[in-house]
Amino acid sequence: MKNENLEICQKCGGYCCKKSGCDYVPEDFSEISLNYLLSKLDEGFISIVSAVDFRYLPNGKIVNIPFLYLRARNRNRPIVDLLSMKTTCASLTENGCNFTYEERPTGGKNLTPVDQGICYPKENPIDLIIRWERYQDVLSKAVERITGKSVDEQIRLDVEQLFLDLLSENTEGVTKRELLDIRSMIPELSTVYPEELFKAKKQYYKGLVTRKLKQSFVAFFRAR
Repeated sequence: MKNENLEICQKCGGYCCKKSGCDYVPEDFSEISLNYLLSKLDEGFISIVSAVDFRYLPNGKIVNIPFLYLRARNRNRPIVDLLSMKTTCASLTENGCNFTYEERPTGGKNLTPVDQGICYPKENPIDLIIRWERYQDVLSKAVERITGKSVDEQIRLDVEQLFLDLLSENTEGVTKRELLDIRSMIPELSTVYPEELFKAKKQYYKGLVTRKLKQSFVAFFRAR
């Protein structure tokens, strides 16, 4: 039975889709092999993403164990998008989803449309993501093949860029709800990735000084 109501979605303009692309489950694909996944990712409509999993070690240290899965690709986001502020789904058009109901990720078909954008999932979204647990190895290999970096190396780069985007208020296309979700993670992310936070701050203030110098030069020459 189709869990779809185009009239309701049209009224709100697809708020769920504007917050982020929806999640895939392994059953959405005919197979889960490295070469097959790479070919699907190469089509440009899917990203490898990660859910943060903060854990406390016996010594009190907190770490992040990224849990990899696939999601419909978001606008202005790369194929390997382990951690960033979510943006509008790249497959959302003026006429709704670019894919037929049958082609959509299970995460999208899992949502029951309700007026005023208060949609609710039939099944807990976390339970859908957990289905990727047995495929962590093949997804890690896909990350390495695409980026040339390990998952840990890539997520550190992503975290640094996330910090920089927040400092620079680079939030175009990001919903208020997504901003709240991201900001709620900042205390843990700052603790787990202090070096990346330091690099982001250094890059931000360097850019700030450069911008101010440029403004000063422009003002000086205009005044002459």
